[in-house]
Amino acid sequence: MNSGDIRIIEATYDEVAVNPCELALRLHTERGYVDEHILRCMDMLRRTAHYKCVYIRTDVDLSRNGQCDFGFMNIHSKHLYTNLNQCRQAFVMALTIGRDVDRLLQRLNITSQADHFIADGIASAAIESFCDYASDIMKADLNCAPRFSPGYGDVSIEYQKPLLERLHAARLLGITLNQAYFMTPSKSITAIMGIQNE
Repeated sequence: MNSGDIRIIEATYDEVAVNPCELALRLHTERGYVDEHILRCMDMLRRTAHYKCVYIRTDVDLSRNGQCDFGFMNIHSKHLYTNLNQCRQAFVMALTIGRDVDRLLQRLNITSQADHFIADGIASAAIESFCDYASDIMKADLNCAPRFSPGYGDVSIEYQKPLLERLHAARLLGITLNQAYFMTPSKSITAIMGIQNE
């Protein structure tokens, strides 16, 4: 399996602006609300988060109705097939903010339930914001379909496995799967984004 075509995007916590709407949604607050607890948890995440994304640009064959053939995996899905309508290529990606964030959340779960809730919400908003950040870099001047992740719609979460294997995510990102196909580190995302204008 060739990993030479895999590209990497990295960023620090301060380079990725956390989407205020996403943050408010996760923390159940008004948009823009901050207090000393939120600021303290943000500082803890600033010291532990390391954003990293690996991705490929690959052909996608949609010649068979309801099937999306990426060469290394063939996804049977009406929802993804509709999402990729008329796309001939796609970006396939995996992203994480690292295992240190999981260790921080585990520690906070013991020492402070309030800080755990806040830090977990910020971390969830942060990985979503990094996904936007990395997607913008990938897209450049391309028109792309909305991102689509395994576990959404009728795309089985089991497709995490071939996707992560193709991206060498265990070696490059430290992402592993359990028997239920959930990822570690927990603040990780896999996604497919169709390219519409090529």
